[in-house]
Amino acid sequence: MNIKKFITTQFILSCILLSVACGQSNPLPASFTITGIITDAHTGEPIPFASVMLADRRTGVVANEQGHYLLQAKSLSDTIIASSLGYHLYHQAINRKRPFQTIDIQLQVSGTALQEIIVKAGENPAFRILRNIRNNRHLNDRNRLAAYECDNYIKTQLALSDRQKKHAKSRLFKRIEAAMSSDSLIGDDGQRLLPFFVSESVSRYYHRSNPQSSRDHMLKTRIKGVAVDDGEFSSQLLGSTNLLSQNFYNTYIPILGKDFASPIGENGKVWYTFFLADTVQIGDHICYEIQFDPKRKEDLAFTGKAWIDTTTYALCQIEAHVGNEANLNYVQAITIEQELEPVNDSISAGHAGWLPVVIRLSASIAGVSKQVSGLQAAVVLRSSNYIINKPRPLYFYQQPLEPSDTVATANDTYWQIARKNLAGADSLSEVDVKAREMIDKLRDVPVIKTAENIGQVLLTGYYRLGGIDIGPYPYMLAVNRMEGLRMRIGLRTNDQFSRNWIIKGYLAYGTLDRQIKYTAELSYLFSRQRWTVAGIRLTKDIERLGFNAESTGRNHLVYAFNRFGRLGGAYQNTQDELFMRTEPVRGILLTATLGSRIFNPLFPFRYRLQPTLGDLSPLESTIYDSYWTFEARLARKEKYLINGNERVTLGTKRAPVLTFRYTRSLQYFGGDFHYDRFTLHAQQSLRLGASGRFSYLLSTGFTPSHLPVPLLFAHVGNPALIYSGLAFNRLQFFEFASDRFIAAHVQHRFEGLLFNSLPGIRRLNWRFIVNADVLWGSRSSENQQFDTQDPLPDGKTPTRFGMPDGAKPYVEVGYGIENIFKFFQIQAIHRLTYNDNTMVSPFALKVAATISF
Repeated sequence: MNIKKFITTQFILSCILLSVACGQSNPLPASFTITGIITDAHTGEPIPFASVMLADRRTGVVANEQGHYLLQAKSLSDTIIASSLGYHLYHQAINRKRPFQTIDIQLQVSGTALQEIIVKAGENPAFRILRNIRNNRHLNDRNRLAAYECDNYIKTQLALSDRQKKHAKSRLFKRIEAAMSSDSLIGDDGQRLLPFFVSESVSRYYHRSNPQSSRDHMLKTRIKGVAVDDGEFSSQLLGSTNLLSQNFYNTYIPILGKDFASPIGENGKVWYTFFLADTVQIGDHICYEIQFDPKRKEDLAFTGKAWIDTTTYALCQIEAHVGNEANLNYVQAITIEQELEPVNDSISAGHAGWLPVVIRLSASIAGVSKQVSGLQAAVVLRSSNYIINKPRPLYFYQQPLEPSDTVATANDTYWQIARKNLAGADSLSEVDVKAREMIDKLRDVPVIKTAENIGQVLLTGYYRLGGIDIGPYPYMLAVNRMEGLRMRIGLRTNDQFSRNWIIKGYLAYGTLDRQIKYTAELSYLFSRQRWTVAGIRLTKDIERLGFNAESTGRNHLVYAFNRFGRLGGAYQNTQDELFMRTEPVRGILLTATLGSRIFNPLFPFRYRLQPTLGDLSPLESTIYDSYWTFEARLARKEKYLINGNERVTLGTKRAPVLTFRYTRSLQYFGGDFHYDRFTLHAQQSLRLGASGRFSYLLSTGFTPSHLPVPLLFAHVGNPALIYSGLAFNRLQFFEFASDRFIAAHVQHRFEGLLFNSLPGIRRLNWRFIVNADVLWGSRSSENQQFDTQDPLPDGKTPTRFGMPDGAKPYVEVGYGIENIFKFFQIQAIHRLTYNDNTMVSPFALKVAATISF
């Protein structure tokens, strides 16, 4: 299972379900006013043009020439902040419930002198500062440290917002309102919020630069939410790794699977316009304030401010915003705020660089339609107790797969101490406490419990009944020429049933063939740490030659859709297997399988039992095969999460996934043929910054043995309407089969790079995508001799399998548009070679559906 697709889909569908279930009311007008005068604490003179703002808010004003200020907001934070050049930063607690307040502020003079700035004629003065940031990066960037570790406190809150007016009149909404208190939470923009997830977590984060490794050891979590529990899977998702990876010294910042250009990165001047606004004091540091804006508002870039230390040219603080004009789905706004402090080397005690002490991430997600509510998310990370340049042994950074059984705790005393030591005693505000109370009430509403159950089905494909999951729903119904109406019901056990014994299986029945099909699997999970599983699997079902879940990259939609229609290349598969899988070393997964199968074709097919006799050879259609298989999968730096009895991959970082498989027949156990078979796959997806994302799958296979076509490599064609990036989309079933081959599937997603510059199209947020698929292959003359065109007993002519010419590759290319209505993709496919086959059109349009940001 791919965690990126899983989490993205889970996140968006959760918003849809909860928002449809809940609805909401109208924005509230601004209702808070703070006024006063700012003066010098020593002389009493007014300070003109001082800045006044609310802590943790984007609301602020500038005082007039007489030092008077008037600040109006739709909601208040706990603290007001004031600053001015030459004065210390000022903080004062305020009453966030009083609608009108008068607060006079006295600022203390700072004794720090400013560094002289020399500006060349005709040059933007901000450019000189940007050059010095790059020149001093080796002194300030945390990437230059050999290692660092710290304690982290992370607080997360998710809430629904932007409820529509008509929802307030619905019976569903009234039932929810009746169960909830009349009190409401108000967001920064004045919207009423309905929280559905809050969490706190404490972890110890470890990072090593060479080789680059990290470990986020989750110590404790406290989670409360709708459609989630305080289980181990949720706790693994709350780590600080993603936030700490947002280093603005890098060229690009990863957010929601996209690469945003950093304003102080290597190519900052390509993407941004800059303005040197002021010199201000941030804590104990005098800083240049640089404002930045994207040159094109549709690009993946930020608007905001950066404060640069005037002495070291280090990034001291940054506030970066992404608006709804960027080429992102569902996102109305994203804000990243970072505060950094200088740290000393833990060995030499000298200056080591600057590291983040506070990171705030907030996002506003729009509903997928006018009838669906939006979502607001806020995450705060506070880091402390740094240890610098004391790297741990390499094996230490291997993240344990199985979290501690005691990681989740609701002990109030523990969290009071943790907040006091790591985040400040006031880090859990009245709003946070109120959000927890509202979630408790929300979960008691019957309609919300129903929405939770529906959500589980949509997100996982299964309906949970205690220790048993029923599904998956995409495979439950199909209609095809062989089976008629195919009905299937499946189940699997989860960790509530057992944390070691796992049972999976399904039953299927066709109204036309009136045959029962099944798969039954029993396995035992010996170790989660080394992920060691052994089991037995029994199967009797109809499959398609060369087409299975593995060959489609486990694309369940493509696999399920190909159960419909003619079902070309169908055969009755009866298969029994014993298997064992283990990971002795992190990143190397070994699998051994011992099995037998019976291939019984349901399409016209026969082969020669003694091909050297030519037309005199007896003919057969069924193949009995016994075999053993060894597979080694190498995935360097791949990380996983444990979801019950399943392991979910987080993917690899700039390293391909290599899979080698060797299969050898066991003719002594009754197999019809003796053979050896080798395959090798390399797969990777690379983010290329503003250029988009490039992915590839390279495959090669070889068998030196003499075999009929069903035991060779039948190349996966895809005549269906649904586009598959891992198949040949203009290749037909039976068209090509080889005994040796090399295949390449490459794809590049340009994101908004091309369409963002087209005035008539860029508002649609379309994204351009191209692909190329190439196959070199051949079949030996010995293996061709197995083919026969002698009629079957019923008079039908056997299916003829073609083969590629070893000197001429099969090539198809495609181009298309994705993100149509934020969901659909249309791909045009051109077949460039082997167009002498008049039964196949060289051109086709395919469609696909994806959910992504």
